[in-house]
Amino acid sequence: MEQIKKYFSSWDLSRIIRLGLAIALVFGYFSSKETIYLLAGGFLGVQAIFNISCPGGACKTNVSDKQEPIVELKKYEPEK
Repeated sequence: MEQIKKYFSSWDLSRIIRLGLAIALVFGYFSSKETIYLLAGGFLGVQAIFNISCPGGACKTNVSDKQEPIVELKKYEPEK
């Protein structure tokens, strides 16, 4: 039971949304018998369970975390 709690504690909002959409699409398949709902639900379900985001790392950006800010903001203080 402790391993299950540990597994689900590392889930972020995007994984929860993907799992919710997968469940909704599978229910949609059972109500309409449209195969595309089952395929999309299975795809999103696999992504959520195994934490696979984009095929081939297509979601990865080349922006590093150590970039300097483009615009520097200073607090405005009027002259007296």
